Amino acid sequence: MAVQFEFYKNPVQGEEEETNYHPRVVNFQHVTTRRLAAEIHSATTFGKAEVEAMLMELSRCMGNHLREGQRVHLDGVGYFQITLQATEPIHSMAAHADKVKFKSVSFLADKDLKSELVGMHAQRSKYKPHSATLSQEEIDKKLAGYFSTHTVLTRSDMQSLCQFTHSMAARHIRRLKEEGSLQNIGIRTQPIYVPCPGHYGK
Repeated sequence: MAVQFEFYKNPVQGEEEETNYHPRVVNFQHVTTRRLAAEIHSATTFGKAEVEAMLMELSRCMGNHLREGQRVHLDGVGYFQITLQATEPIHSMAAHADKVKFKSVSFLADKDLKSELVGMHAQRSKYKPHSATLSQEEIDKKLAGYFSTHTVLTRSDMQSLCQFTHSMAARHIRRLKEEGSLQNIGIRTQPIYVPCPGHYGK
């Protein structure tokens, strides 16, 4: 099976006039722990439940070591290491530890894993994951029409309404919140948006 990709426009740099593009993987499928366990089970004598339990325990063990600031290496896979960020601008080397928090987990692939991928095949995606190009005025017009018949808006509603990708819809909702056009009446993990007073006919 070939890797599905699409071309995306590069950010314009300086006086560069010619438009350049870069390829990006577009795959809407996610491989779950259960699927990995089933594949390992079919290739070994381990039971599927055993493999799932081992993978979950691997995650727990890795988390314990990463929490201590240790670098974790899985042979044939790669290296995992935490990264940090400051909670506010730091102006002194004497800043307290409470100004630092977890940011993310970085991953560096082993050469064995990279060599497995060298001969992969790529083909242009049948899907078009690009967002529609709309001005802020066009977005506002669509939202005004939407809220004339709906009371609330979700991120998926925004995607469908404006033909946006997941990330583009989230980006515009964040902008509209910052501008005071939308407000979240749900919880942080399940946001539901309504117009702020004076916007979109409300």
